[in-house]
Amino acid sequence: MVIINKKYKIIYADPPYLYKNKNTGGSMISGAIAKYPVMDLQDILELPVKEIAHKDSCLFLWVTVPLIQEGFQVLNAWGFKYKTMLTWRKIMSLGMGYWYRGQTEHLLLGIKGKVKAFRIQKPNFIQCKVGKHSQKPQEFRGLIEMTGLNPKIELFAREKHKGWDVWGNEVESDIILKGENQKSEGGSNVKKETKTKD
Repeated sequence: MVIINKKYKIIYADPPYLYKNKNTGGSMISGAIAKYPVMDLQDILELPVKEIAHKDSCLFLWVTVPLIQEGFQVLNAWGFKYKTMLTWRKIMSLGMGYWYRGQTEHLLLGIKGKVKAFRIQKPNFIQCKVGKHSQKPQEFRGLIEMTGLNPKIELFAREKHKGWDVWGNEVESDIILKGENQKSEGGSNVKKETKTKD
């Protein structure tokens, strides 16, 4: 159920994906464990994002390399068609991973309805330092804002930014977004597990 009348042309989301492999580092306690709650993929898929999306809108969706397939599932479940992606190369980060040391994270772009290509003359690859755990660089928000599309909302937000509505369990949300399996605003029906990192 969604209690809102507003429809957004930009939806920006960094879901707290559940990482099945809990032991991700030499200490066996690395990753996001104990840092914040995460959500099962099915709970993320069932969030009623379709109900807040404008008929002509864009979704910018963060996904880590090991869960890239799950990211595309979310994109499709929320009603968007994949178009391209932006890539963050993390400076001063050794990275994690069983196959290679992952030092990149990706921002998928999907569209719904009729959205003209942005024609933004900026590369789809940004190198910048890693901040707090799972914190995303503001450079990507800047690229999104260059689209000129409004209104905008950030899902799973950690802080409020001028010109953006927000929803999440770490902010005072501007909307109430509840799925069938969500017990409270911001996705409190979550498991204390590990969010994947590269």
